[in-house]
Amino acid sequence: MAFPSPHDLPAEEAPPLAPSAASLSLLSIPGDTPEATDTYWLTHVYQGDRLPQFTLRSVLLGAGIGVITCATNLYMGLKTGLAFGVAVTAALLAHTSHGLLRRLTPGLAGAPLSPLETCNAQAVASAAGYATGGALVSVQGAWLIVTGQHPSGPTLLAWTFFLSALGVLFAVPFKRQLVDREQLPFASGAAAATTIRTLHSTGAEAAPRVRLLGLGTLLSGLITAARDGWGRLPASIPFPGSWGGVPLERLGFGLDMSLLSVGAGALLGPRITTSLMLGALIIHGLVAPRVFGSGLVSVEKGDFFEWCLWPGAAMLVTASLLQFLLEARILRRAWWGMFSRRASPPHPVDALQVPRTWLLAGLVVVVPATLVVANRGFGVPLAHAALAIAMSFVLCLISCRVTGETDATPVGALSQVTQITYGVLLPHQVNANLATAGITVNSASSSADLLTDLKTGHLLGANPRRLFLAQLIGSGVGALAVVPLFFLLVPDREALGGERLPAPAAFVTASVARVLSSGLGTLAPATRAAVGWAALAAVVLVLAERLLPPRARRWVPSPLGMGLACLLAPSSSLSLFLGGLVAALVGYVKSTTAEGRMVTLAAGVIAGEGLVGVGIVLVQALW
Repeated sequence: MAFPSPHDLPAEEAPPLAPSAASLSLLSIPGDTPEATDTYWLTHVYQGDRLPQFTLRSVLLGAGIGVITCATNLYMGLKTGLAFGVAVTAALLAHTSHGLLRRLTPGLAGAPLSPLETCNAQAVASAAGYATGGALVSVQGAWLIVTGQHPSGPTLLAWTFFLSALGVLFAVPFKRQLVDREQLPFASGAAAATTIRTLHSTGAEAAPRVRLLGLGTLLSGLITAARDGWGRLPASIPFPGSWGGVPLERLGFGLDMSLLSVGAGALLGPRITTSLMLGALIIHGLVAPRVFGSGLVSVEKGDFFEWCLWPGAAMLVTASLLQFLLEARILRRAWWGMFSRRASPPHPVDALQVPRTWLLAGLVVVVPATLVVANRGFGVPLAHAALAIAMSFVLCLISCRVTGETDATPVGALSQVTQITYGVLLPHQVNANLATAGITVNSASSSADLLTDLKTGHLLGANPRRLFLAQLIGSGVGALAVVPLFFLLVPDREALGGERLPAPAAFVTASVARVLSSGLGTLAPATRAAVGWAALAAVVLVLAERLLPPRARRWVPSPLGMGLACLLAPSSSLSLFLGGLVAALVGYVKSTTAEGRMVTLAAGVIAGEGLVGVGIVLVQALW
């Protein structure tokens, strides 16, 4: 398969090569126009025709790591409702495990992995470990709670794989706009790229960066072990005092004993993290005391986060859809380019993207297969299943954009959009409500994960179509591993809800489905008013981002960051804000070396908690 070579570009089109010190921590591709950015990437970043990438050993290595990470994420999700993002963890595990194999069996392991092979292994492992288990933890757990029985094994296996593959396919048209053009941060993907660069780097800057990566990993790992493994640290230290007659601890304000969010905040930057903090102060500091005081949510027993889902979902969906409409011309051109019959693409970079024939062939196979499984396995009428798939395409775009800007995938909030729709279309049918929500959860998770991996590959100069294949393989590996494990951990309804597997996400999803199956009319008027105000605020902020002068625009809070604050504990928003504050201070110094080392340290603290957290979950599962 032939790809355009960077050396085929005329010399006068190539911008000057970035300094090697900056290339270790490059988080965006320079260029004044999209064409200039593409040319710079193809000339100075792309390595797909120089280094091995999609090799058998990288796929097998990623599959093995993916089996481990999908098992730990499934267990952690059933235990706490949380899941580990595994991009950085998978990259480190791929590099270190292959290094160990080279020491034990040098003849079998072969030469060291190239950076792109490490990236490929990370993509397989990430797809297996993250993109396949989210719906099992929430929607399938809720299905078991509501119906009292599992779907058949083959049905659930096909459902998990086809929906993950559908999300991968849906994300393909968004890549050029969100990753290449807008260059959204995708903090976990950027951290994985920085980690891989550092592990494979040489020269004067290499040793200090490796030490910083190791220091961040060690420090974050020790804190995680002391907190989650040895029980010597609390999850967070609550702030004393009260606000509006409600204790600050009950409102969720405190200091997280975790460096992972601080590291992610440093990569997201000050604007998004400040918006998160502002949103947390408004929703948890101003709105929550009023909600508690009105009796809408009980201070002692009520879960304010369940109520927060409504305005949070409204703000995220409204902001993302409006941004989509404002960018419709650009996105329509990108989508049309996938299917047009033009003989030559407008830029050589387009020849490296996923071919339209692959996308069409995938959709022709996966969409009908999903419809059949939804109808026969879960009882959803074919027309309604087709509508759910069409809706999921738009919700995948929202998921990808929110993940790109905030590094969090709001699948719970997005599944509500589907559940609200089917509460109207199929009232009082809780099963159909849950099944269609499963389409959204799995496809949205998979789409966001693909673009996170494509961000890693874009910064490393990997071939995007090979990463697409790695994601599809990882989705298959994850489905084959996680579905049998789900049946093993959760043999029946009685396995959920106890001390061993509390499954909070499953019970929340089940309760939301029961409410929404009767329509929005069952919601309290105050809740419906909050949804309306949140949607209006999103419209105002998105339009302000567009219409204000550039100097004033940077002071406009991010509507996605403020919406996501409704779905996070205030302590998590504070940690992200502190990381963004560090990034702002380093940016104020305007030192390329300092910025590069900050990025490396941030990648280390993300990796440390991920690696140790996975290890703790494995120990808990085995013993």
